[in-house]
Amino acid sequence: MKPLLNAQNLVKQFPVQAGPFEPRRILTAVAGIDLELYPGETLGLAGESGCGKSTVARLLTGLMPASSGSISFDGRELGSLDAPGLVRFRKEVQMIFQDPFSSLNPRMRVEEIIGEPLAIHGIGTPAERRDRVATLATRVGLSPDHLKRFPHEFSGGQRQRIGIARALAVSPRLIIADEPVSALDLSIQAQIINLLQDLKAELDLGFLFITHDLSVLRHLSDRVAIMYLGRIVETGSREAVLDRFLHPYTEVLLSAIPRIDGAKEHRVIARGELPSPLAPPSGCPFHTRCPYAQPVCASEPPPLEEKEPGHAAACHFSKDIYRSKR
Repeated sequence: MKPLLNAQNLVKQFPVQAGPFEPRRILTAVAGIDLELYPGETLGLAGESGCGKSTVARLLTGLMPASSGSISFDGRELGSLDAPGLVRFRKEVQMIFQDPFSSLNPRMRVEEIIGEPLAIHGIGTPAERRDRVATLATRVGLSPDHLKRFPHEFSGGQRQRIGIARALAVSPRLIIADEPVSALDLSIQAQIINLLQDLKAELDLGFLFITHDLSVLRHLSDRVAIMYLGRIVETGSREAVLDRFLHPYTEVLLSAIPRIDGAKEHRVIARGELPSPLAPPSGCPFHTRCPYAQPVCASEPPPLEEKEPGHAAACHFSKDIYRSKR
């Protein structure tokens, strides 16, 4: 099947200068990643805060330019699109933002917020847009009387529903959700996750779901990619990555998930803190924190290569480490 979204060797760098007399340094937020997402598929992208996930989301939606690499949507190179092509791209790719308290215009009523994409793309008459907005509001669990209110009158979960309705307004083919439940209470998180699952099944949408919570990805994703310090370190099917992981960083993330059944298990803990992307470690970027690191890890960066069919990891010793554990 042809990928709906394809990113090749994607890099994003930011110049950083601490003061007027300090030398300019380069922060590499995204360090040459490859991603593919297929029609109707949910790809989960996970990693610690600061690893570059949100930057990837903004690159893939065209909200910021890449330093190098390429992004293709439905076979069309994003960098080569003319103005009408960019308008079509922005209609077909929508984003749900992380913070429902800052992503909605506080001066617009809900009906204006949801209907704004329809007006921008010139879809329908004013009456048809009003009907479309009312239908979308009902679909995401809002009532008709909510449409005349302002965002400050709603809870966090309701605001996120408004953001979801806005993303659905122009019937996109792909939605990029950047940690859409991280700012919400646990009970509200479950409601939003169930809503996204229902919408995906109903509308056959492609989803890129970005989060730091692997337990959420287990419920939502078809495939999972694990990101560390701007790089993809493991990718594969949900079952392969979350149940038969082949990278120590994935094992660390899974070890951090609390168990509610009371069972005791061996936990793998990363040493130290996440290195600065201003001065990433040599060799494998995870070697400074990896419990299994060997001398070669400090000098030779491991390629992201297929270890099993459809399951890739960037680790020199993944097969040796995990063969003995299974």
